[in-house]
Amino acid sequence: MTRVFRLDRRARLEEVRRGAQALGELHPEVLAVVLFGSLARGEATAMSDADLLVLLAHTPWPFGERLVRYRPLGVRGVEVFPYTWEEAEAWLAEELGPIGPALKEGLVLFQREGAWERFRERAPFRPGP
Repeated sequence: MTRVFRLDRRARLEEVRRGAQALGELHPEVLAVVLFGSLARGEATAMSDADLLVLLAHTPWPFGERLVRYRPLGVRGVEVFPYTWEEAEAWLAEELGPIGPALKEGLVLFQREGAWERFRERAPFRPGP
């Protein structure tokens, strides 16, 4: 017998949004949490993960430790990309990593004092629509 799993996109988005909000409230160095990838584009399946760019003002943690520390608690199926502002600018300049897709298709789930808009304005290139 085959089981078919369907994605309730609205419920999934709300679950991820709540986790992003809690993450930002817990960590004052979190400037923004941006959902990108298949869930943001409306192409996710029940087996898709949620891709989250976590933009940080600063962090003392090496990247591997950040993957654990900046993961939203209680939210399953999430892949986090925790970068400082400077690291994000460097990845974007090299046209590598998740920064370009997050700028192009991202849904802002949390931001502190307009941080994501400021980052977008300073981006070395303007992503398409």
